Amino acid sequence: MKKPHKPILFAAISAGLLLGACDNDKFPEEEIVVKDNVSFALDIQPILTLECATCHNPSEAEPDLREGFAYGSLMNLEEGAIVPGNAEGSELVEMLEWAEGVDNPMPTAGRMSPLKIALIKKWIDEGALDN
Repeated sequence: MKKPHKPILFAAISAGLLLGACDNDKFPEEEIVVKDNVSFALDIQPILTLECATCHNPSEAEPDLREGFAYGSLMNLEEGAIVPGNAEGSELVEMLEWAEGVDNPMPTAGRMSPLKIALIKKWIDEGALDN
């Protein structure tokens, strides 16, 4: 019977150890840091245009989130949709985070990136200003 070659045996053992170790190396999620003074025009409107305005426009669904209409449309939503100074208390954030029990998570095409959601939350926490 032939003895296995040492390099092959070494490679097989190394691969097994490496693959086994990968399962135990779980890194905690990094906290997303968002700048202060989030601008509706520069930071939020581009997100709404890219992620929301395809459906949220006069011919599809309210509110109208196209550029030039989005801020007014958002501020005219029912009470609780956006609570300036309180992102966690805003229904919009629950919808964007696809929170459990939310009937209409947004966007319907798939989840928005955590950075985009963090920007929207920061904008709301800073007072949801038209800046």
